Amino acid sequence: MKRIIAPVDFSEAAENAAQYAGNLAAFYGAELWLYHTYEVIIPVSDVGYPFVNLNEMQQAAEYELAAFKERIQSKIKPLVTIKYKAENTTLSEGLTAFCEELKPDMVVMGLSGKNALTRLVVGSNTIRTVQQLAYPVLVVPPKADFIPIRKIGFACDYSKLIATSPIEPLKTVVTDFRAELFVLNIIYNSTSLSPEGKEEAIYITELLKDLKPTYQTILSDDVTNGINWFAEKEKIDWVVVIPQKHKLMDKIFKRSQTKDLIYHTHLPVLCMHE
Repeated sequence: MKRIIAPVDFSEAAENAAQYAGNLAAFYGAELWLYHTYEVIIPVSDVGYPFVNLNEMQQAAEYELAAFKERIQSKIKPLVTIKYKAENTTLSEGLTAFCEELKPDMVVMGLSGKNALTRLVVGSNTIRTVQQLAYPVLVVPPKADFIPIRKIGFACDYSKLIATSPIEPLKTVVTDFRAELFVLNIIYNSTSLSPEGKEEAIYITELLKDLKPTYQTILSDDVTNGINWFAEKEKIDWVVVIPQKHKLMDKIFKRSQTKDLIYHTHLPVLCMHE
Protein backbone atom coordinates (compact mmCIF):
# COMPACT_ATOMS: atom_id res chain seq x y z
CA MET A 1 0.00 0.00 0.00
CA LYS A 2 1.36 3.39 -0.97
CA ARG A 3 1.47 6.03 1.77
CA ILE A 4 1.50 9.82 1.79
CA ILE A 5 2.20 11.93 4.89
CA ALA A 6 0.85 15.47 5.20
CA PRO A 7 2.25 17.43 8.18
CA VAL A 8 -0.49 19.53 9.79
CA ASP A 9 -0.16 22.74 11.82
CA PHE A 10 -3.81 23.76 11.24
CA SER A 11 -2.82 26.75 9.10
CA GLU A 12 -4.56 27.61 5.85
CA ALA A 13 -1.48 26.45 3.94
CA ALA A 14 -1.51 23.08 5.73
CA GLU A 15 -5.21 22.55 5.05
CA ASN A 16 -4.78 23.33 1.36
CA ALA A 17 -1.78 20.98 1.15
CA ALA A 18 -3.65 18.22 3.00
CA GLN A 19 -6.61 18.52 0.64
CA TYR A 20 -4.19 18.35 -2.29
CA ALA A 21 -2.54 15.31 -0.67
CA GLY A 22 -5.94 13.63 -0.26
CA ASN A 23 -6.80 14.05 -3.93
CA LEU A 24 -3.30 12.89 -4.81
CA ALA A 25 -3.81 9.80 -2.63
CA ALA A 26 -7.04 9.02 -4.48
CA PHE A 27 -5.28 9.39 -7.84
CA TYR A 28 -2.17 7.52 -6.64
CA GLY A 29 -4.01 4.69 -4.88
CA ALA A 30 -2.46 5.60 -1.52
CA GLU A 31 -3.53 6.07 2.08
CA LEU A 32 -3.06 9.49 3.65
CA TRP A 33 -1.57 10.14 7.08
CA LEU A 34 -2.11 13.51 8.76
CA TYR A 35 0.77 14.22 11.13
CA HIS A 36 0.85 16.90 13.83
CA THR A 37 3.55 17.74 16.35
CA TYR A 38 3.39 20.05 19.33
CA GLU A 39 5.99 21.09 21.84
CA VAL A 40 5.23 21.49 25.52
CA ILE A 41 7.69 22.95 28.01
CA ILE A 42 6.41 21.80 31.38
CA PRO A 43 6.93 24.33 34.19
CA VAL A 44 6.94 22.74 37.63
CA SER A 45 5.38 24.37 40.68
CA ASP A 46 7.05 24.74 44.07
CA VAL A 47 5.41 21.53 45.25
CA GLY A 48 6.69 19.57 42.27
CA TYR A 49 3.50 19.29 40.15
CA PRO A 50 3.51 20.29 36.47
CA PHE A 51 1.09 23.00 35.36
CA VAL A 52 0.43 21.27 32.03
CA ASN A 53 -1.24 17.89 31.69
CA LEU A 54 0.38 16.08 28.76
CA ASN A 55 -2.51 13.65 28.45
CA GLU A 56 -4.90 16.56 28.03
CA MET A 57 -2.61 18.17 25.44
CA GLN A 58 -2.47 14.91 23.52
CA GLN A 59 -6.23 14.49 23.63
CA ALA A 60 -6.73 18.08 22.45
CA ALA A 61 -4.32 17.57 19.54
CA GLU A 62 -6.06 14.35 18.51
CA TYR A 63 -9.47 16.04 18.78
CA GLU A 64 -8.32 18.83 16.45
CA LEU A 65 -6.80 16.31 14.04
CA ALA A 66 -10.03 14.30 13.95
CA ALA A 67 -12.01 17.43 13.05
CA PHE A 68 -9.35 18.37 10.49
CA LYS A 69 -9.59 14.89 8.97
CA GLU A 70 -13.36 15.22 8.58
CA ARG A 71 -12.98 18.56 6.78
CA ILE A 72 -10.42 17.11 4.40
CA GLN A 73 -12.41 13.92 3.80
CA SER A 74 -15.53 15.93 2.92
CA LYS A 75 -13.64 17.68 0.12
CA ILE A 76 -12.18 14.55 -1.49
CA LYS A 77 -13.93 12.34 -4.00
CA PRO A 78 -13.65 9.39 -4.10
CA LEU A 79 -13.10 8.66 -0.42
CA VAL A 80 -9.60 7.67 0.63
CA THR A 81 -8.25 6.08 3.78
CA ILE A 82 -7.13 8.87 6.10
CA LYS A 83 -5.34 8.20 9.38
CA TYR A 84 -3.69 10.61 11.77
CA LYS A 85 -1.06 10.86 14.45
CA ALA A 86 -0.15 13.57 16.97
CA GLU A 87 2.81 13.60 19.32
CA ASN A 88 4.83 15.84 21.60
CA THR A 89 8.06 16.48 19.70
CA THR A 90 9.63 18.84 17.17
CA LEU A 91 8.48 18.62 13.57
CA SER A 92 11.99 17.83 12.35
CA GLU A 93 12.67 14.99 14.77
CA GLY A 94 9.12 13.64 14.78
CA LEU A 95 8.66 13.63 11.00
CA THR A 96 12.04 11.99 10.43
CA ALA A 97 11.22 9.19 12.89
CA PHE A 98 7.67 8.79 11.54
CA CYS A 99 8.97 8.49 7.98
CA GLU A 100 11.43 5.82 9.09
CA GLU A 101 8.52 3.95 10.67
CA LEU A 102 6.01 4.37 7.86
CA LYS A 103 8.33 4.48 4.80
CA PRO A 104 6.06 6.88 2.86
CA ASP A 105 6.21 7.30 -0.88
CA MET A 106 5.90 11.06 -0.46
CA VAL A 107 5.53 13.87 2.08
CA VAL A 108 3.23 16.72 1.02
CA MET A 109 3.59 20.18 2.58
CA GLY A 110 2.26 23.70 2.03
CA LEU A 111 4.40 26.81 1.97
CA SER A 112 2.69 30.15 2.54
CA GLY A 113 0.37 31.08 5.38
CA LYS A 114 -2.35 33.69 5.80
CA ASN A 115 -0.18 36.28 7.53
CA ALA A 116 3.47 37.32 7.69
CA LEU A 117 4.24 35.30 10.81
CA THR A 118 2.58 32.15 9.50
CA ARG A 119 4.36 32.51 6.17
CA LEU A 120 7.67 32.76 8.02
CA VAL A 121 7.01 29.73 10.24
CA VAL A 122 5.37 27.50 7.63
CA GLY A 123 7.88 28.46 4.98
CA SER A 124 10.90 27.83 7.20
CA ASN A 125 9.51 24.48 8.36
CA THR A 126 8.92 23.40 4.77
CA ILE A 127 12.34 24.49 3.55
CA ARG A 128 14.01 22.78 6.52
CA THR A 129 12.11 19.57 5.73
CA VAL A 130 13.11 19.73 2.07
CA GLN A 131 16.75 20.12 3.06
CA GLN A 132 16.86 17.46 5.76
CA LEU A 133 14.33 14.73 5.03
CA ALA A 134 15.58 11.78 2.98
CA TYR A 135 12.15 11.13 1.47
CA PRO A 136 10.52 12.87 -1.52
CA VAL A 137 8.83 16.10 -0.43
CA LEU A 138 6.13 17.69 -2.58
CA VAL A 139 5.77 21.42 -1.88
CA VAL A 140 2.29 22.68 -2.74
CA PRO A 141 1.93 26.41 -3.51
CA PRO A 142 -0.94 28.46 -2.04
CA LYS A 143 -4.43 27.65 -3.35
CA ALA A 144 -3.11 24.98 -5.73
CA ASP A 145 -5.88 22.70 -7.01
CA PHE A 146 -5.10 19.07 -7.71
CA ILE A 147 -5.24 17.90 -11.31
CA PRO A 148 -4.13 14.50 -12.65
CA ILE A 149 -0.37 14.50 -13.15
CA ARG A 150 0.31 13.97 -16.83
CA LYS A 151 3.47 16.00 -17.48
CA ILE A 152 6.52 16.11 -15.19
CA GLY A 153 9.51 18.39 -15.72
CA PHE A 154 12.83 17.20 -14.29
CA ALA A 155 15.11 20.23 -13.84
CA CYS A 156 18.76 19.18 -13.76
CA ASP A 157 22.35 20.10 -14.51
CA TYR A 158 23.90 17.72 -17.05
CA SER A 159 27.39 18.34 -15.67
CA LYS A 160 26.32 16.89 -12.28
CA LEU A 161 23.50 14.63 -13.38
CA ILE A 162 24.82 11.14 -12.71
CA ALA A 163 26.44 11.97 -9.39
CA THR A 164 23.40 13.67 -7.91
CA SER A 165 20.28 12.33 -9.59
CA PRO A 166 17.91 9.85 -7.88
CA ILE A 167 17.18 8.02 -11.13
CA GLU A 168 15.20 5.09 -9.72
CA PRO A 169 12.81 7.19 -7.56
CA LEU A 170 12.26 9.46 -10.55
CA LYS A 171 11.42 6.47 -12.73
CA THR A 172 8.99 5.21 -10.09
CA VAL A 173 7.09 8.50 -9.91
CA VAL A 174 6.85 8.89 -13.69
CA THR A 175 5.79 5.26 -14.15
CA ASP A 176 3.25 5.27 -11.31
CA PHE A 177 1.55 8.36 -12.71
CA ARG A 178 1.95 7.24 -16.33
CA ALA A 179 3.22 10.72 -16.97
CA GLU A 180 5.22 12.25 -19.79
CA LEU A 181 8.72 13.23 -18.68
CA PHE A 182 10.56 16.37 -19.79
CA VAL A 183 14.26 16.55 -18.86
CA LEU A 184 15.16 20.22 -18.52
CA ASN A 185 18.75 21.40 -18.64
CA ILE A 186 18.99 25.06 -17.66
CA ILE A 187 22.18 26.82 -18.79
CA TYR A 188 23.16 30.45 -18.68
CA ASN A 189 23.34 32.41 -21.91
CA SER A 190 27.07 32.92 -21.50
CA THR A 191 27.89 29.24 -20.91
CA SER A 192 27.98 26.11 -23.00
CA LEU A 193 27.73 22.44 -22.17
CA SER A 194 31.11 21.02 -21.06
CA PRO A 195 32.57 17.81 -22.56
CA GLU A 196 31.79 16.07 -19.28
CA GLY A 197 28.25 17.36 -19.42
CA LYS A 198 27.85 16.04 -22.97
CA GLU A 199 29.03 12.60 -21.87
CA GLU A 200 26.60 12.55 -18.97
CA ALA A 201 23.79 13.72 -21.24
CA ILE A 202 24.41 10.66 -23.42
CA TYR A 203 24.50 8.42 -20.36
CA ILE A 204 21.28 9.79 -18.88
CA THR A 205 19.58 9.28 -22.24
CA GLU A 206 20.41 5.60 -21.95
CA LEU A 207 19.27 5.37 -18.32
CA LEU A 208 15.90 7.00 -19.03
CA LYS A 209 15.23 5.49 -22.44
CA ASP A 210 12.37 3.30 -21.12
CA LEU A 211 10.46 6.45 -20.15
CA LYS A 212 10.94 8.02 -23.60
CA PRO A 213 11.45 11.53 -22.21
CA THR A 214 11.63 14.78 -24.13
CA TYR A 215 14.94 16.63 -23.65
CA GLN A 216 15.00 20.40 -23.58
CA THR A 217 17.90 22.80 -23.05
CA ILE A 218 16.73 26.19 -21.83
CA LEU A 219 18.92 29.28 -22.13
CA SER A 220 18.20 31.64 -19.28
CA ASP A 221 20.06 34.01 -16.97
CA ASP A 222 17.69 32.92 -14.18
CA VAL A 223 17.01 29.25 -13.44
CA THR A 224 13.59 29.84 -11.88
CA ASN A 225 12.39 32.08 -14.72
CA GLY A 226 13.60 29.52 -17.26
CA ILE A 227 11.73 26.68 -15.59
CA ASN A 228 8.56 28.73 -15.14
CA TRP A 229 8.65 29.81 -18.79
CA PHE A 230 8.94 26.24 -20.04
CA ALA A 231 6.35 24.92 -17.58
CA GLU A 232 3.83 27.46 -18.79
CA LYS A 233 4.65 26.77 -22.43
CA GLU A 234 4.29 22.97 -22.13
CA LYS A 235 1.61 22.90 -19.40
CA ILE A 236 3.83 21.01 -16.96
CA ASP A 237 1.97 19.70 -13.86
CA TRP A 238 4.93 19.11 -11.53
CA VAL A 239 8.57 20.12 -11.44
CA VAL A 240 11.11 17.70 -9.94
CA VAL A 241 14.32 19.14 -8.46
CA ILE A 242 17.26 17.82 -6.45
CA PRO A 243 18.12 19.96 -3.42
CA GLN A 244 21.90 20.25 -3.44
CA LYS A 245 23.88 20.05 -0.22
CA HIS A 246 26.15 23.06 -0.49
CA LYS A 247 29.21 23.73 1.59
CA LEU A 248 29.02 26.35 4.33
CA MET A 249 30.45 29.17 2.23
CA ASP A 250 28.02 28.38 -0.56
CA LYS A 251 25.14 28.59 1.91
CA ILE A 252 26.37 31.98 3.07
CA PHE A 253 27.07 33.58 -0.29
CA LYS A 254 24.80 31.81 -2.76
CA ARG A 255 21.03 31.75 -3.00
CA SER A 256 19.52 28.27 -3.06
CA GLN A 257 17.98 27.67 -6.48
CA THR A 258 15.61 25.07 -5.03
CA LYS A 259 14.36 27.51 -2.39
CA ASP A 260 14.01 30.27 -4.98
CA LEU A 261 11.96 28.00 -7.26
CA ILE A 262 9.71 26.85 -4.42
CA TYR A 263 8.88 30.44 -3.47
CA HIS A 264 8.44 31.73 -7.02
CA THR A 265 6.41 29.19 -8.94
CA HIS A 266 2.72 28.33 -9.04
CA LEU A 267 3.51 24.66 -9.67
CA PRO A 268 3.95 21.90 -7.07
CA VAL A 269 7.66 21.14 -6.72
CA LEU A 270 8.78 17.59 -5.90
CA CYS A 271 12.14 17.57 -4.13
CA MET A 272 14.02 14.27 -4.40
CA HIS A 273 17.39 13.87 -2.71
CA GLU A 274 20.55 12.60 -4.35
